[in-house]
Amino acid sequence: MLTISKSLSASQAQTYHAKEFTSAEQNYWKQDERVLGEWHGKLADKFGLSGGVDEEHFARLADGQHPITGERLVRHRIVHEYEGADGRAVAPVEHRAGWDATFSAPKSVSLTALVGGDGRVRDAHRQAVNIALNELERYTQARIGGNSPAEATGRFIAAKFEHDTARPVDGDAAPQLHTHTVIFNVTERENGQTRALQERGLFESQQFATAVYQSELTYRLRNLGYEIEAGRSGAPEIKGFDQTYLDASSPRSQQIRKHLEKSGFQGPEAAQIAAHSTRDRKEIHSPAEVMTAHRKIAAEFGNQADKVVAEARERAQGHTPDLRRRDASLIAQQAITYALQRRNSEREHERLVGLVCRSAMR
Repeated sequence: MLTISKSLSASQAQTYHAKEFTSAEQNYWKQDERVLGEWHGKLADKFGLSGGVDEEHFARLADGQHPITGERLVRHRIVHEYEGADGRAVAPVEHRAGWDATFSAPKSVSLTALVGGDGRVRDAHRQAVNIALNELERYTQARIGGNSPAEATGRFIAAKFEHDTARPVDGDAAPQLHTHTVIFNVTERENGQTRALQERGLFESQQFATAVYQSELTYRLRNLGYEIEAGRSGAPEIKGFDQTYLDASSPRSQQIRKHLEKSGFQGPEAAQIAAHSTRDRKEIHSPAEVMTAHRKIAAEFGNQADKVVAEARERAQGHTPDLRRRDASLIAQQAITYALQRRNSEREHERLVGLVCRSAMR
């Protein structure tokens, strides 16, 4: 699924880049190399950015500057420090750098890719993220200011960072394949002017992008020979895993769930607060140590990931993959079909169908 954070300040974005997004302990399965990230979006192409994410380019974009020239792309609001009602000095709000849009693979998919060792599944996640981001980008809007409504632009620039572990609980980091995507607070109008993003378009398209990601992931996994079923939340889970094993491999989710139950709050914002309130410090272990820990848990539940991978490979031998080109309209329509099958609310159905209709007209 896709979750989108509150806006990140320039300093937050740069701190996350150094300590979270690119840190080796976020990617235990390839800890010998720094996580470089990857550029995405039409503006990335225009700015001449491709491949690994350079720290200086990231910092400039976080501050609203052109990544290469340093030219100001988004004007900062001048907000002076002022005195609050209690007499204390209130610091101005920093420039909004962007938003962290995180695509998280279902737990069975993570276990298949990381514990079962099927790298093709990791690639299926990666491609599904790319397709969903392309669709999300189509709904990018520019903030015009004044009484003018937001203007559709269909252009953004983002930096992707793929991770393979969840935040540790009691020192153990469970396998969790997910991709952080920092969508920077800049877009470009048809006349070439750069503007800040109107983030409402991103949040309104969040469920649609989730449906696109899950539909595309399902399509690719089935082509690899995997059988898919709907999980607890309707996300596509690979058949062959017991719920007890999935739960045992999801200590972080259970930690957040317990915190929410204790607090009495629910919803995405409450979940984000719970996630930050219960974070353990990342610990650096060798890839061998991490894999040993996960293989130990896997063995306790009958090495289900190994069996699932072996059965899928055998099943795929008699299966002809569907390699037909899927254009944007077909992807969108299939995402809607997928969302309908997952029993979303009637109101959500109408909104998603509206997005597809607008997509087809572009």
